[in-house]
Amino acid sequence: MDITPDTRIQVASSQSSSVLGNETVVLNYELGNYYELNELGSFIWSLLQQEKTLSVKEIKERLLDEFEVEEAVCQEELNHFLESLLNEKLIETTA
Repeated sequence: MDITPDTRIQVASSQSSSVLGNETVVLNYELGNYYELNELGSFIWSLLQQEKTLSVKEIKERLLDEFEVEEAVCQEELNHFLESLLNEKLIETTA
């Protein structure tokens, strides 16, 4: 699936997560895999848990407000990160 700025993202129901220091650990129940998210990934994960559903554009705007990063780099890295989470079934897209 192509991720666009208007794509809405939510956390998948088949996961559980916990914060450990500056990192977040996420467990996918279905696959039996766990993942460690770095500070930036943890920030995005926290946004999704707090807001329940956000567009890619909204996530990018929050990242630009919080971190010093060029917009083009932010968009590219965000899309790559979200595609990875989608592939691992940790997030879902909504209509």
